[in-house]
Amino acid sequence: MEDEAQGLVPAGFHGDLGISGSAARRALKAAATAPQYTGTVITARQARQILANPHLAVYDNPHTLLMCVYRRDKALCHRGLKGTPSLDQCVPACANIARTDQHATGLRRRATVLDQQAGRVPGPLGERLRDNAARPRDLADTHHRTRISLQDGTA
Repeated sequence: MEDEAQGLVPAGFHGDLGISGSAARRALKAAATAPQYTGTVITARQARQILANPHLAVYDNPHTLLMCVYRRDKALCHRGLKGTPSLDQCVPACANIARTDQHATGLRRRATVLDQQAGRVPGPLGERLRDNAARPRDLADTHHRTRISLQDGTA
């Protein structure tokens, strides 16, 4: 599946890349089946077909440091007939979630910032910030334990 994941590999990236989460394999499949830009102009009809393909519905959510590989029937962010996810209402247990190594790095950065802030404030507030830092750190640890590595062929 390494060739199929090229759409998830950042430009200029060399090395190991991983993805985790319930929707990790769907994200890889979407990257593999998405049309590659070849420098040609597509028609409006072709663009509509690409945008309407539900298997290509992958949304990056930088605020929560995850990707939503959207399938309406699996979405926990809403229960209606909405055709797109509510990215401001991501639910951690959702089956549409996938994370890349870049997301995990961002989670660790977020935890570090909270720990640094905790060291500058008194007692209970500092303790609360340290407790809040544990969640993103745990998510990053889970990513690294469960990630599918593209380099070692486990994808």
